[in-house]
Amino acid sequence: MQFSFFRRPMAWFSLCLLVVGGLLASCQKTDEFTIDTKDYSARDKQIIEDFIRANNLTGTRLDTLGMTIIETKPGTGARPKRNQSVSALYTGSLVPSGNVFDSTGSRGDQPFSFAVGAGQVIPGWDIGFSTLRVGSKAILLIPSALGYGGRPVGPIPSASVLRFDVEVKNIQ
Repeated sequence: MQFSFFRRPMAWFSLCLLVVGGLLASCQKTDEFTIDTKDYSARDKQIIEDFIRANNLTGTRLDTLGMTIIETKPGTGARPKRNQSVSALYTGSLVPSGNVFDSTGSRGDQPFSFAVGAGQVIPGWDIGFSTLRVGSKAILLIPSALGYGGRPVGPIPSASVLRFDVEVKNIQ
């Protein structure tokens, strides 16, 4: 006896999707890859404001989507245009703990290069570096939504506010 269900191509396709989806779901380690979907914007804003106040930071502040850019040394020349390559030195740390999670200094001070606005880096970098010129030094205070969001990445916990001390070495 044949079932008419298996003679329909869409039925086979649906069955395959269910099987493959079930296999993938059973392989996923949900305790290691849980995405936090809460809105931390108010908390992040308060953390950044408290950090600025506690460290008596001065310079040019630009609030964009909850991000603060403090230019500690102005650069010269034009700001990068979308898809232009920027080379920079940086140190990334967690706010407010100050724990460093990455640095070009740990790799022989070799500048890191990326295309601005091309989505190759976290959104906070695309926003921050688009405001800087060659020679600029700045502190980028990045709320979690413009960093890694609700995903933990290596030593960076989910929903982390990030600080990057950056220096623009070149724009091409």
